[in-house]
Amino acid sequence: MCSGFSSVSGTTLAAYMGFGAEPSNLITATLMAAPAALAFSKLFYPETEKSLTTVKEFPPYKSEDSSLLDAGIKGALNGIPIVLGITANIIAFTSFVAFLNALLSWFGGLVGYNELTFEYILSKSFMPVSWIMGVPWDNCDDVGHLIGLKVSVNEFVAYQKLGEYKFEGRLSPRTEAIATFAICGFSNPAALGIFAGALATIIPEKKTQVAEVAIRAAIAGSIVCFLTACTAGLMIQNRKRCP
Repeated sequence: MCSGFSSVSGTTLAAYMGFGAEPSNLITATLMAAPAALAFSKLFYPETEKSLTTVKEFPPYKSEDSSLLDAGIKGALNGIPIVLGITANIIAFTSFVAFLNALLSWFGGLVGYNELTFEYILSKSFMPVSWIMGVPWDNCDDVGHLIGLKVSVNEFVAYQKLGEYKFEGRLSPRTEAIATFAICGFSNPAALGIFAGALATIIPEKKTQVAEVAIRAAIAGSIVCFLTACTAGLMIQNRKRCP
């Protein structure tokens, strides 16, 4: 789960590139996230018991399908509860964030600041994190806003905003690269619903364990993205943008 939250799928890379993200940064961030997620998940949730995921624990599987058509029918039918579970969880988690934003906006209106949202709080909270990654303090507000969008909404909105910043010339190439690494992951409420819904449907007997570690895995996935961004900040030097 940590690996899934800290990386992105190949089908979404084209969309991020369309928003203006640098392809080399996206591919590098995805490759770096895989071993980093494996290492950090063991630190975040130490495995103290005997592993049950060795080769010896998986007996050979013999298909019970009589033909290719039979396999296709069973696969389609088995996919229905997974899709429904994912959809329901996405709606639930997204609705919770919308409710939280409405509640914060109402409280903000009491003091004359209706723009108070969960994204705004996160963007300000991630400013010190952006500075630790190597972002100049003048750009920490913008990068913190990008991370806040990625954590509270999704990475699509964050990359779209990154493209706007890039078009306006608000970020240097180095800062843009660090931001690309920092938001290159699926750790957001919608993805949390997708993972929880899919795993709870595939392994219903482990539903309790999935619910216990889902939020922890999402937090660990975000930290892995920040770790790869820190590495990028150390390795990438300041350079001028090509016209």
